[in-house]
Order: sequence, then C-alpha cells, then structure tokens
Amino acid sequence: MNERLRILMILASSTNDAVPYNTVWRRNLYDTLCKMGHDVVLLAAEPGRRAMVTRDAKAREAFSEAVLTRFKREHAKRPFDLLFGYLMDGMIDPAVIDEIRRAGVPTCNFSCNNVHQFDLVDGLSPHFDFNLHSERDVGDKFRRIGATPLWWPMASNPQFAHPVDTPRTLGASFVGGNYGLRADYALHLLENGVDLHLYGPGWMLSGRIARAKRRLHRDLTMGAALFAPSLATQATLTARAARMDMMRRLAAAHPGNVHQPVSDDEVIRLYSRSNVSLGFLEVFDHHDPSGPVLQHLHLREFEGPMSGALYLTNYSDELAEMFEPDKEVLVWRNRHELLEKARFYAEHPEAGDKIRAAGRKRALACHTYRHRFEQLFEKIGLV
Repeated sequence: MNERLRILMILASSTNDAVPYNTVWRRNLYDTLCKMGHDVVLLAAEPGRRAMVTRDAKAREAFSEAVLTRFKREHAKRPFDLLFGYLMDGMIDPAVIDEIRRAGVPTCNFSCNNVHQFDLVDGLSPHFDFNLHSERDVGDKFRRIGATPLWWPMASNPQFAHPVDTPRTLGASFVGGNYGLRADYALHLLENGVDLHLYGPGWMLSGRIARAKRRLHRDLTMGAALFAPSLATQATLTARAARMDMMRRLAAAHPGNVHQPVSDDEVIRLYSRSNVSLGFLEVFDHHDPSGPVLQHLHLREFEGPMSGALYLTNYSDELAEMFEPDKEVLVWRNRHELLEKARFYAEHPEAGDKIRAAGRKRALACHTYRHRFEQLFEKIGLV
C-alpha cells in the first residue's frame, strides 16, 4: 500500500441530528485515517444532509458545486488516490461523483441501515466504484440496481472507545433512540426489577407542551387511521399510535430512568459506569411498526466491547462472526433470556468481568477501523 494515501473524505460528523455535538463518525473514520498517516482532505457533508432532509434542490446544488470546486483545486495540488464518502440520495448531484471518477479517482461510498432503509442510497449507489455496506447480507440489493457492493462491517476507534476509570453506579443502561421494540423491552425489564437507564432521543416526556404535542400527534394518527384509504395504511397508522402509547407509558411510569441524549464522551463513560450495557438489533422495515421486524448490527455492537462494556444484545449469526456469544459478548434470543441475563449481571457485575475483558481483547484484535481501512485498501487495489 502507498505509505501515504491522499484521500478526499465527504462526511457528516454526526450519527444522529437529534444528538447535540455528536462527532462519532469523524472520530471513527476521519481520525483513524489521520492516525494512520494518510493525507485526508475532509469536506463537511452537513450542508448536503440539510439539503436532503429539507428536500432543498438549490441547497443540494450549492453543496454539489462546493464539493466539485474543492476537489478540482485540491486534486490539482496533488492527485487524490481515493474518494471516501458517507452520502445519501438528495445530498449531492450524482454527476459530481461521475466527474470525480472520470478524473481517475476510485470512489467508495459507505452506508449503514441498508437492511431497512436501502431507499436512502439506491439512487446514488450505481455512481460509485464501490459501495461499502455495514450489514453482511445486503449485497444483492446493490447488485440488483447495478452497483458494486463490498461488505465493510462496523468497527470502533480505540483512541476514542476505551474503558474509563469510574465507579459502576448503574445496574444496566442503553444508549440510543427510542424506536422499534426498544420501549417494549425496556418496560419489560423495568417492571421486573432491572434498574435500567435509557439515554437518547425520544425517551423523555420533556415538559407539559411537549407532552401535549405528543398526545395530539397520537390522537391525529388514530384519527387518520379511521379514514385510511386501505387496510395496509390503517394497520401502519394504528401500529404507530400503539408505539406512541407504549413510549408514553414507559416515560410516565419510570421518569427517573429515562434521560436526554448525552455527549460522545459520556456515552463511553456509561459503558464503564454500567454493570451491563444493552443493545437491541431489531428494527422495523422502513420504520413501519406494522411491517416485518428485521435485525442488523449497529456501531454500539463494536463500540461497547471496545470500551470495556459487559455487552448484552440480541443473538444473530452475523454477530456470532464478530464475537463469541456468551464468551466475548452476552446474547439473548427472547424476552425471558433478556430479563434473566440483564437482572443477573446487573446484580452480580463481577460475574461478567471475564467477558468484559475478552470482548475488549477481541475488539482490539479484529474490529478497529484501522483494520477495516487496511482491508479496504487491499480489496480495492490500493496495495
């Protein structure tokens, strides 16, 4: 491999716009490449992301022009060896990617959540040389649209994710948004005596006005269901209303256990503060609660063990490729097993110390983003 690659990276720092000051992707991807000694020109993709969210064609065009102008200027100084993007449909004009490819620069686009949100990238993907997907079994989705897939699993950066010297003050914790079946599982644990604390968007009923808005949203959703044009639409709307009821019930019954989003550094501290750290792989297809329940690995499946967490999440064959179940991470297959393991390890944290150590050892040996980039550069011919 070239000792020092010149890489154009187009990246939004945040994993979630609802989490203030989140820079997880920058810390994992950009910081890793810089630590490896590569010459990385970072273009912040937040303007493109705002254009996508607001469907603002002018803003998208302005971002596209800015990317192309910066590329031409930097490429003239010293040619790029690679374009690495984390881009979605509506963020950038695909013609920009085409022009960069015509300049002789290999292009890669990274995407996640393809199991249930492939529509976010299906328009842009054919314009890249390689499409890096974090979930193992979605390659056929890319091939069907004429795009070239490359499985590139999640990982973590040990410079950021590491054990913190702090007392274990929490029985169990989960960090992430309140969606899918997470509220159901959380309420099941809390009602059965597990001291679970939840951090992230959507868990709290924050203020009287916010609560009134949530209730109004729920009532409007049920009202829309009564006049839905089809049974399928009616099923979706009533299932959404049921989700809202579950979330409100959880927050009202356990107000001391639901919390606002926390900083990146506090997320890492929580892994050390908690006797057991939870994960949930399940998602609804296209976020439709009346549809199929799917699974995929998240960033926390690697960040947690890397940080020294005693990590407990759903079993999946893909997870078992990454960590040895119940030796390096704890796994559950049903609500009963989730409750029994969460309760036991929350009350007997010393019983999980060997698993904590083994999970971190495996993460450091196999699942750093340095490993991922080295493997990527070899696969795409930069060796």
